[in-house]
Amino acid sequence: MTVCIGALAENGQKLVLVSDKMITANIPIAYQFQKPDVQKIYPINNNAQVLTAGNALYAHEIVRMAVKRVAKERLEGKDAHSVEEITEIIRSIYQAFRLQKVVQLVLEPRGLSLDAYYSNQQRLHQGMVGEIEQNLVNYNIGVELIVAGINPGDGCHLYSITHPGVSACHDTIGYACVGSGAPHALYSLIASEYTKDKLVGQVEAYVDDAKKKSEVAPGVGTETEKIILPPATIEAVPEVMHTAVPVLDNPQPPV
Repeated sequence: MTVCIGALAENGQKLVLVSDKMITANIPIAYQFQKPDVQKIYPINNNAQVLTAGNALYAHEIVRMAVKRVAKERLEGKDAHSVEEITEIIRSIYQAFRLQKVVQLVLEPRGLSLDAYYSNQQRLHQGMVGEIEQNLVNYNIGVELIVAGINPGDGCHLYSITHPGVSACHDTIGYACVGSGAPHALYSLIASEYTKDKLVGQVEAYVDDAKKKSEVAPGVGTETEKIILPPATIEAVPEVMHTAVPVLDNPQPPV
């Protein structure tokens, strides 16, 4: 399942985002591996990032569809999306993707579509109906997400999206953790002196420590990916004033 952590700093003016680099998937068999080039923090637009924990194949599909929808709405004249709006877009895609998997795994093998199931529910065997209903409510795609970003003029914001497609805003407490290492990371941040008004360097140290402690959990890798929002800007080097040096014609050697 891995681990992803997001934490606000400097009263919500900065964000520290961290994930491991362990990939987990279950198709066609369950497997895990860790590589330095693994990406688990994805940009949605210029202002927002999404961190993915759990089934990497499913998470990537959800992120890909979210990026396409945000870009499409932008081309259609939509104003810049807020972090809250992006979270809602991803949440709705998460729910639709989860329902699609239930249909593929539970209904289609029985020759049913979702519409056909609801239309014929009364004529189906109640044991079958109970099984289908249980999957519709409880089927878990094994994906957890953190959505983090900056609203121009409004600072940074932090959301989570978890099974079965429920979002929560973490601005009040200042941090969010998802994945199999989330309990360890959460306990570390609770026990630390973290507050969201700390300087970004201090918050970075707390988050690094939380990531380190989470590595004892199953499926959490030791490699780390980190992003600080907004990114640090490099100040321009001031121009050096040059004084013209006169060039002498036929300079004489010293006597």
